[in-house]
Order: sequence, then structure tokens, then C-alpha cells
Amino acid sequence: MKKRRLLGGMLAVLMVAAMTGCSGGGTSEGNAAAGDSAGGEAAGESMTIRVAHVCGTGAPYDYGANEFKRLVEERSEGRIKVEVYAGDMTSDEVECVEMVQNNNLEIGWVGTGALGGFVPNLGVFELPFLFESEEQVNKALEGEFGNTLLEELSAVEGITGLGFHEDGWRNILTKDVTINSVDDMAGVRMRTMQNEVCVSIYEALGATPISLSSGEQFTGLQNGVVDGTDNSALYAAADGYIEVINNICDIHHFYSSGIIVASTAWYESLSAEDQELVKTAAVDAGEAQRAWFLENDEAKIAEYEAKGYTVTRPTDIDAWKEKVAPVYEKMYARYPEWEELVEMVKAAAE
Repeated sequence: MKKRRLLGGMLAVLMVAAMTGCSGGGTSEGNAAAGDSAGGEAAGESMTIRVAHVCGTGAPYDYGANEFKRLVEERSEGRIKVEVYAGDMTSDEVECVEMVQNNNLEIGWVGTGALGGFVPNLGVFELPFLFESEEQVNKALEGEFGNTLLEELSAVEGITGLGFHEDGWRNILTKDVTINSVDDMAGVRMRTMQNEVCVSIYEALGATPISLSSGEQFTGLQNGVVDGTDNSALYAAADGYIEVINNICDIHHFYSSGIIVASTAWYESLSAEDQELVKTAAVDAGEAQRAWFLENDEAKIAEYEAKGYTVTRPTDIDAWKEKVAPVYEKMYARYPEWEELVEMVKAAAE
């Protein structure tokens, strides 16, 4: 039996995670909404799946969602159609998750932050330097670590976790401040996502974490409210604020993941064959998105380095890890189960 969410207790957490409407379930041609089907669709029946995300056309989320579309339509030989809604069906990720949970949307392409109120253990992703390579990420997400978290998410009423995609590696992007060693972080005013892990990271590094919404980053950097922010060059370019910074610290100090979530009512109405087709396509699309992201983010950094931006690649990583070690101790005290999850990630690197 699915656990019912405690909306009042988690709403504040969810709203913090929000990033930036159509209603009704996916339909089989000539039939009622899939979510209303009593016994599951018969294999071979035509249908349309709607996939929504909050990012613009061409963003990493959009790449993954369209790869899912390509795989599903190709593997079903056109029997199943996929419509991708880039940033125009839902106003934020919280709303997207709620639409999926209420069976008003078949699939959402969302970040783990939007799901933290449902599964607090998803916050483990934001621990600093948890992952050291894309290979380790892939092994962890496709192994015991990823399966454990997907099972926890799928125990939430109305939500089925299909697989992981990628929000990306975080770098430090600054205006008129060059970060080349951990000591350079002292006193830097950093815009950060407002969750306990991220705030604790910058406090441990000697920086000053400052709360700004995602949409305020451009003006915050432009007007000197903050000296820097963290994100990939791809997202900074997509949102425009890469134009008001001039320094990129290519450090990958933490990794942001994403999960492809499906409406449980809709997913369970599918035939076993179509469930497998949808899930496999989601997993494969997520893996393709992760590979695409890493290659294209490094290319974007090189593009701005050629334009005259200062790009640094710190070599004192052990000193950074030593500084943020107390973050692990703090979070283990609050979430003891995180220690076991971290051990699963370490095992994936072996």
C-alpha cells in the first residue's frame, strides 16, 4: 500500500526545491484515459504519453525527454507517441510532481530537489564530493544505491520512479572573484539552493551563503548582491546569467541528479510489455542524457574560456574535502541512513 504524503509538513521543503497545464491522463486512441483503465491496456494498443519538464527547449532536461520520445516511438514502431512539453505545461517542478501524482500527467522529468519532501534520503545527492566521476555516477545509479532510492520513491502514493536522468555537475561561477584554491572561498557571497546540505557546504568553506531564487541569479550577480553561484555552464548559459560572470571554477564539488517519475495509476494500467518498454526507454534516455551533459558542459566552458573568461581547475581537492568533512558528520547525525547510502556510492567506485 502506498504511503500517503503529509502535505502540510513537507510543503515548505517542496517549495524551496521549485525551479523555475494540461490535465487528464494519457489516452489510448478511441478509449478512455489510461489512468481510468480497469484492467490495464492490451499490448499493441496505440497511445500518447505526455512528458513535461520546467526547462526550455534544448536544455539538458529537454535532451533527455526527447531521447525518451525517440526510443519509445522507435521501439514501439510508432504505436506509442510521446509529446514533450518544455517549460510550458507546468510552472515549477513541485507542480509537475503533483500533476504526476494526481494522474493529470503521465511522466515528469524532474530534479531530486523537488522530491525531497517525499523522500528525504534523496538529499544525499547534494553531499560534497560524493561522486568523483561519471563512471561512478552511472554505476551507483544503476546499482544498489539507485535501486534503493527508486524503491523509496515508488512507495509514495501516486508516484513510480522509472529511472535517473541528470541535473548535472555543479561548478562555482563568479563575477570579479577568481577561485583557484579552497582559501579563495573565504568571504565569498554565494547564492545557494536553500537546503541544509548546500548551506552547510558554503559555511564550511568559509563563504557566506545567500538565499536567492533561481530567477534572481542574473540580477543578484549583476548588482553585486552575490559574488557567485553554483551550476553548470550549460544551465548558466540557458538562463542567461553566464553573461554577467567572468570566472568559472571547474571543480564539480557536488552532483545534482534527476528522476523520471510516472503516474502510478497510469503506469499500472499499462500492459506488462508496455511497462517494460517505458521503463527501459526511461533508463536508457537518462544514461544518454548524462553522457551528453558532461561532453557539452565541458564544451560550453571551453567556449567561454576562448571568449576571455578565467577558468580555473583547482588541484588542492584534498583540502576542499577536508574543509567540508564536517558536513558529512552533521548530516549523518540527522539522517543516520545516509551513511549506508554513501557506502553504496563508494562501493560503486571499486
